[in-house]
Amino acid sequence: MAEENYSENKNENKLEYESLINQEEKKPPQNRERLIIITTIIAIVVLGIVIIFSLLFFGGKYNVTINYEIVASEGLQEPYNEIKVELIGANTYEASFPVGESIELTSIEEGTYELNIMAVDDTGLAYYYYNNPELFVNEDKTLSDINLEKLPLRYQIDYEWDDNDLYITLPQDYDQYLIYRRNSDGMYEPYRTSTQHTLILSSVPSEGLDLKFAVVKNNMVYNFSENYYFQKNSSPISPIILSPSENQQLSESSVYFVWQAEDPDRDSLVFDLYLTADSGQERLIAENIDTYFYRFNSLEMGKNYTLKIVAKDQKGGESTSQIRFSTKVVPEEKVYLYSPSGEMGVTIYEVTDPSKPQEIATIDTPGNVTDVINHDNYLYILRYMEGLSIAEISNPNSPKLQENLNLEGINGIKIANGYLYARFENGQVSVYSIKDNPRNPEFLGYTDIKFYGALEPEIRYIQTQQDLKVEIIKGEYPVRVNLNNRVFVTEYSLLVANAEMKETVENSFSQVFDTLRLIFSTYKPEDFRNNEKIAEIENKLLSALNELFKTNTTNGIKEVNLEISRVE
Repeated sequence: MAEENYSENKNENKLEYESLINQEEKKPPQNRERLIIITTIIAIVVLGIVIIFSLLFFGGKYNVTINYEIVASEGLQEPYNEIKVELIGANTYEASFPVGESIELTSIEEGTYELNIMAVDDTGLAYYYYNNPELFVNEDKTLSDINLEKLPLRYQIDYEWDDNDLYITLPQDYDQYLIYRRNSDGMYEPYRTSTQHTLILSSVPSEGLDLKFAVVKNNMVYNFSENYYFQKNSSPISPIILSPSENQQLSESSVYFVWQAEDPDRDSLVFDLYLTADSGQERLIAENIDTYFYRFNSLEMGKNYTLKIVAKDQKGGESTSQIRFSTKVVPEEKVYLYSPSGEMGVTIYEVTDPSKPQEIATIDTPGNVTDVINHDNYLYILRYMEGLSIAEISNPNSPKLQENLNLEGINGIKIANGYLYARFENGQVSVYSIKDNPRNPEFLGYTDIKFYGALEPEIRYIQTQQDLKVEIIKGEYPVRVNLNNRVFVTEYSLLVANAEMKETVENSFSQVFDTLRLIFSTYKPEDFRNNEKIAEIENKLLSALNELFKTNTTNGIKEVNLEISRVE
C-alpha cells in the first residue's frame, strides 16, 4: 500500500514539473530585456568615468597659430631659408615652415611650454629669433605681432696692417664670426666665416674692402656691426720744413713755422707740432692743424730748440721731420723813466738799477710839460693848456720829436686800446685813433667825460670815415715761390672800409694768406726785387681779394701793402 502511494505521488510530481516547464516557456522574455538595459546603462557609466579620468589626467589637445614678422637688417643678404619652431615642455614639438607662411601647430597637449621661433639656414644657424619661456596652452590660440629679431651687441673692432695683410681683432668668447662683404649692388653678402676672433685677410685688393661683422653664440647670430672700410694706406711724405732753416739763429721771440707736405694717396693732412728747448721735455704746441704754417710767440732767448712736425692722414698714416734752431742771447733789458719837467720839457733816465738812476737824454718842447705817456715806442707829451707833442723813443738815448699839436685849453690825456683821449678845461673830451699811425693821431669825435680813458669810447660825432688796417703778416715771414727760392715778407696788410669788413678778413685769414702764396707762385724770384713788380702784385692781390669777398675798393678792401726784405 505504501509503495502504491509512493508511486502515485511520484507520478503526480512529474506531471506537476512538466506542467511548470511548459508554462515557463510560454511566458514573455521580460527578464532578459531588463538585463540588457541594465548592462547598457552600466557600460555607459563606465565609459563616462573613463572619459572623465582621461580629461582629468591626460588633458585636451589644441591648435596654435602664429603670425610673425622678421625685423630684417637692411642691406644684408642673409641665407636663412626656413622657419623652425620648437615647443619645449612635458612633451617637445618641432616643426619647420617656409619663410613668410603662418605657423600652424596642431594637436598640442595642454601645458606650459618654452616657445622658440627661428629663421635658420641649411646648417640650422638662426639669423632671427623669438623666445617666450612661459607659453600656456589650454585652448586653441592665435599669436600675433611676433617679431623675430637679433640680439644687440656693441662691437669693439681693432685692426692693423702688415704689408698688404690685414689683421682684424673681433670680440672674444664667441662660437663663430661672420664676415660680410659689400658687393657691386651695394648689398652685404657672406664673405668668410671663422671660429677664431682674430682674422687674417691676405692680399687685400687695391680698391679695399667694405665689411660688416657678426658673432654667433649658441647657434644664434647677434646683430651686425657698422661697416668698416679697409684700404691699404700710404703714409704721408715726410714734411719739408721751410722756416726756420736748419741751425738758423733767430733774434725774436716770435716765429712763423712754415712747411710743406704731400700724401701719395692724396689724402688730406693735419699736423702736430712739438717743440723741445735745450734738453728739456718735448712739448706739444699745436695739434691737428690743417694749415702749412703756424705762428709761435713764446720762444725764449738764448735757447737751443728742436722743432718736430708730424704729418697725419685720416687713416692712421703719419710721418715726421725735425730741425734744430736757436735764439740769440738778449742782453739785460734796460728800464727807462720818462719824467715831465715843466718848462724844461721831458727828462729821460735809465733806471735799470733803481739805486743808480742815470740821465741819458732830454726832449725840448715849448710850454709847460705836466704829463707824459709811453705807448708803442712813442711819448705823448702834454703841454698844459697849450697842446700835445709826440716823440719817437725806439732808441731812448736819442729821442726824436715828431709832432707839436696846438690844442688850446687841453689839461689832461689818457691812452687806452689804441685811443688817445684829450680833456679840455671846458669838460669836453676829444677822441683820437693812434692804432694805425701813432705819430699822427686821427680825430674821431667827442665823448662824454665819464668815458674818459674807456677801452671802447661812445663817440657822439664822427668827423671823417675811418679806414681800418688789418695785418696779415708782421715780422719776417718766408713764402716759397718755387722749390729753390723763398721771398721774405715783412709786411702784408690790408686797408679795409669798415669794421665789418675787418672782421670778415680776420675770420678768413687762411684764404687771404693762400691768395698771397698763389699769386707769388706766378712770379720769378727776380721780380720781387723790382718795385714796379711789387706794385703790380699789390694790384693783383687787391683784385683777387675783392673778388674772393665779392666786394670792391669802396666797400671792401681799399688797399694792399707789401714789404719784402729779401729773396733767397
